[in-house]
Amino acid sequence: MKSLINRILQDGHCLEGGILKVDRFINHQMDPYLMKQVAVEFMNRFAQAKPTKILTVEASGIAPAVMLGYTMELPVVFAKKKKPSTMSDFLSTTVHSFTKQNEYTLVISREYLSPNDRVLFIDDFLAYGNAGLGIIDLCQQAGAEIVGMGFIIEKEFQGGRKLLTDAGIRHIESLAIIESLEDNQIKLKGTKIRKVNIYEEANRCLLCQDAPCTKACKTGDPARAIRAIRFDNHKPALRWVKDCTDADLERAEQACIHYNWPIRIKEMIRSIHKDDVDDNHYPQLNIDFCGIKCENPFFLASSAVCTNYEMVAKAFDAGWAGVFYKTICMQEINEVSPRFDAMHSNATHGDFYGFRNMEQLSENPVEMDFDILHRLKQNYPTKVVIASIMGQTEDQWITLAKMAEDAGCDAVELNFSCPQMKHEGMGSDVGQSPELVMAYTACVKKSVKIPVIPKMTPNITHIAEPAKACLQAGADAISAINTIKSVTMDADAEVAGQRTISGYSGRAVRPIALRHILELAQMPEKPKLSGIGGIETWRDALEFIQLGCSNVQVCTAVMQYGYRIIDDLILGLQRYMAKRGITELTSLVGEQLPKFLKPDHLDRDTIIYPKFNKGLCIGCGRCEISCNDGGHQAIVFDHNTRQPRLVGSKCVGCHLCRLVCPAGAIGVTKRTKKKH
Repeated sequence: MKSLINRILQDGHCLEGGILKVDRFINHQMDPYLMKQVAVEFMNRFAQAKPTKILTVEASGIAPAVMLGYTMELPVVFAKKKKPSTMSDFLSTTVHSFTKQNEYTLVISREYLSPNDRVLFIDDFLAYGNAGLGIIDLCQQAGAEIVGMGFIIEKEFQGGRKLLTDAGIRHIESLAIIESLEDNQIKLKGTKIRKVNIYEEANRCLLCQDAPCTKACKTGDPARAIRAIRFDNHKPALRWVKDCTDADLERAEQACIHYNWPIRIKEMIRSIHKDDVDDNHYPQLNIDFCGIKCENPFFLASSAVCTNYEMVAKAFDAGWAGVFYKTICMQEINEVSPRFDAMHSNATHGDFYGFRNMEQLSENPVEMDFDILHRLKQNYPTKVVIASIMGQTEDQWITLAKMAEDAGCDAVELNFSCPQMKHEGMGSDVGQSPELVMAYTACVKKSVKIPVIPKMTPNITHIAEPAKACLQAGADAISAINTIKSVTMDADAEVAGQRTISGYSGRAVRPIALRHILELAQMPEKPKLSGIGGIETWRDALEFIQLGCSNVQVCTAVMQYGYRIIDDLILGLQRYMAKRGITELTSLVGEQLPKFLKPDHLDRDTIIYPKFNKGLCIGCGRCEISCNDGGHQAIVFDHNTRQPRLVGSKCVGCHLCRLVCPAGAIGVTKRTKKKH
């Protein structure tokens, strides 16, 4: 029974002495839906036995027995472990308890067990079989016939089945059979034990504030370890739980408040191998950008994540190197409600892959924003403070730029790209015009001495055209991309029943952002670049850096997970550099550019075939479905063995099968010459 087996593996715990704890879903806290499935399975297995009564033992057998009684429309009787004072005519027997290591008496009123009964016995566990022997004795005393015995879980290694068959029971059904609990590992009969996918499990974590799991664990910080795994630092995660015992991790797991089932903390942590990189030799991440010294390449993007002094100060304290402050303008900003929408998978909540916003610019008075920037630079002199500005006329652009310089800002970003401005002549409308961006960049460049960084819109066919105009006007660097014009259809995101086009961001846009960065990096002018678009992990940031960015800006990920993600951005990039033996971040800037060729220059004479790992294959057949219906009909699926087979003569090496495999069971072979 697959659902039961999954719950045992997810929520079962081993204790010393061969004890399996399933009190989260069977014999203390009960899962009614699982109990219903158990009842249906028992009904299917015992329907031919034609029982007239279901018998069980107080107390853990009552729930499955009642569910089965309801399903089969049969009365349910449970043997009591203590005789009530009101019971006078009864049957009794003595049973030895393996779990409690004592003896107890089972009693049943003669009124409810008679010679006419065909009894089906149901219980939670079959271990040594002692409870079953007690039921046999009671039925023999009553003259009733036992037509079968059903157990939710059988511990095969404790021999209870043989004891019952020797006593004459011919029909025994166990829905899950435990072969062994050695070394506190659950080994289920007929089930391959697969290691937990730590990233999949970490993605289930709610990333709680003041995490209950850490509060329950006295010797470590499992919440921080899980967050490290979630943001692609699984080996360094061990540093936060290095002193934790299994008992510590089990307490943490029991404290988990996940709305479905607890995160498998112990299994996750125990499946990680020791880090092979010495953290005593992590390099620094300092880098120069437009002559500005940056302690690391991670900046807050101009957005809702940096709208006042307290927010930015908190981010600086957390470790962010700088801020592109929320865009300042001279127009009155009056926002709508709601202003956000998100794209989730299958109606899940919290973790979205795409984010749509209708937010415009800073709602603060201009003087207030520049005072904030002035105080930030005064109080955090080593941090980089960049004012993002947007004007409607040349005079406004010049005035705002001068105010930024007077406030002590390190640079000024020119927002030519906001996709949802209500005022004409502002935002992405300007960014699509090389003439306008050249004029505004030139006038700002002439009015201030600090670096000028135009911000490009992706809502254009050739992003390099306005960027080239900006560079010709003297721009010191280019930042890209702003959000992508989009439409979402969730009725909950309507504004008084109305909709509009607005900006799309989040990890879904990263490939598009990288494409624009690549086009900018391949320009003959070789501009300095600040990359934006779907950055969540250090690997995401690395991709932008390897395509030519000297720093990266983050917005949507901070809105989802908070400023705390800076810890793993820094940790991951430092560890990556240490592993490669790189000491200067600048060595990574643009290193992947030579690999990008035009399509007609790519190798078309060789092929890499997919490789099937039978040990990991779960037999779902997804590869065959996709290959037949969306590929080249190069996979045959054996329905008896539930194993796929590659037809090499038809395979073109497209690797659709590898991408759809949910178990990661399809790898690659070495590249070889095509057979013509």
